[in-house]
Amino acid sequence: MSYIVQRLRQWSSARTSRFVLGSLAFSGLAVAAEAATIITSSVLTGAAYHLWAYGDIGDVRHYMLAGGLIALLYTLPFLLRDDYQFHKLLEEPRSVGRVFLVWNYAFVTLSVIGFLSKTSGIFSRGGLVLFYGVGLLALVGLSSSMRFGLRMLLKNDRIERRRVMIVGAAEEISRLQASAMSLNGDYRVAAAIGLPLLTSGAVTFKNADQSLMAAVAKARALHIDDVVIFTDWSKSQQIKDVVTAFQALPIGIHLGASNIIGPFTEARISRFASTPAVSLTAAPLGCGQRLTKRIFDVVLAALGLVALAPVFGIVALAIKFNNPGPVLFRQRRRGYYHREFKIWKFRTMTTMDDGRNIQQAKPNDVRVTAIGRFLRRTSIDELPQLINVLAGEMSLVGPRPHAIAHDELYEVRIPEYARRSNVRPGITGWAQVNGCRGATTTDEAMRRRVDHDLYYIDNWSVLLDVYIIALTVLSPRTFRNAH
Repeated sequence: MSYIVQRLRQWSSARTSRFVLGSLAFSGLAVAAEAATIITSSVLTGAAYHLWAYGDIGDVRHYMLAGGLIALLYTLPFLLRDDYQFHKLLEEPRSVGRVFLVWNYAFVTLSVIGFLSKTSGIFSRGGLVLFYGVGLLALVGLSSSMRFGLRMLLKNDRIERRRVMIVGAAEEISRLQASAMSLNGDYRVAAAIGLPLLTSGAVTFKNADQSLMAAVAKARALHIDDVVIFTDWSKSQQIKDVVTAFQALPIGIHLGASNIIGPFTEARISRFASTPAVSLTAAPLGCGQRLTKRIFDVVLAALGLVALAPVFGIVALAIKFNNPGPVLFRQRRRGYYHREFKIWKFRTMTTMDDGRNIQQAKPNDVRVTAIGRFLRRTSIDELPQLINVLAGEMSLVGPRPHAIAHDELYEVRIPEYARRSNVRPGITGWAQVNGCRGATTTDEAMRRRVDHDLYYIDNWSVLLDVYIIALTVLSPRTFRNAH
């Protein structure tokens, strides 16, 4: 009896150990899961709407047809880009914006198909609107769930990881081997081989050729999926020889570049005419993004100036009666590409400094007028900058421009400071709504602002601009430390 129990346990253990998903199987399951989610959403929302509107669930075949067409249209772009691979789902999770874009494309295409085939009448408009909203939310949730599930499968060794071989100079392999073997992801390092061909010392052609052929043979025997070459990029001919040798295998070949492009997360290969180049960074905003942001700025700034005209008049009178001097104050600032411009503000102080030494306002500053304290605390003094926005010198949202004297000071102290001028400065910004206001008495205080500004530049979207504007008006943190 004990023998039978032991055999059953061995059989169960063997069955469990064989449950490992390959890359093709996982990709197929991911596509099937998204398609099933879309079709299920279509059927449930269509039936629910028809039951509510007409008292019965209607023709389920129509809901399945709409769901099937949307599923095909939605998954096809991701399939063509091979976005169902392990590493893409794990390391490059789909953003909500991308899911939203493809989902809209699918619905627009379905509308065109229905119009051209004269079949749009079989789909209930109310049901489609409900399907649109529920399906979009379901796909966003599924995307997060798939990434979580993939992490769990990897943690429990239920994913068939890609087998990677590391080759390169012996001294480089020795340095990298310990850390390389501990890497965790959808791959595992199956072998690490030092090649005499890539060492710094002189080697004979015979030894180099034999070691390279032995490495290729080992890669074939181990069923390697990818080879990563680590060596000095100046050895162009040697690298070419290694790549040529490994091209005899149906594998991916990669050139390690952690020392050169490691800090640049968006590095990619591009071409200028016929010359290939490694593109380390791109402009913060593309042409379409710049146009979108500019239209957003112009429309809201124009509406703001019209709507706030009575406020401007009241503030101007209050400043005049409170303290002799001009209503508006202009000061030189640096904007996009370090171009100088003059910023518009309501005057809040008795001084109008614009030289090389400018003292920042501080708590209980005697230079701030009575009305100025209110204007600064509520940020009303910044509203005339809507004129700068219309002139193209500023944006509604962006890094706040500092006085040129402060720019010159902190550009030396903080290396990343100059990156703030890669976009137009803003009336409000991510740093301000996170409480970074007031005098920067230490380098650390300015560094916090710079960190927030760089986050905004690297993650810009129209939705983020809308969110920041809303926080500027509603969040108490925005008005903290205003002196």
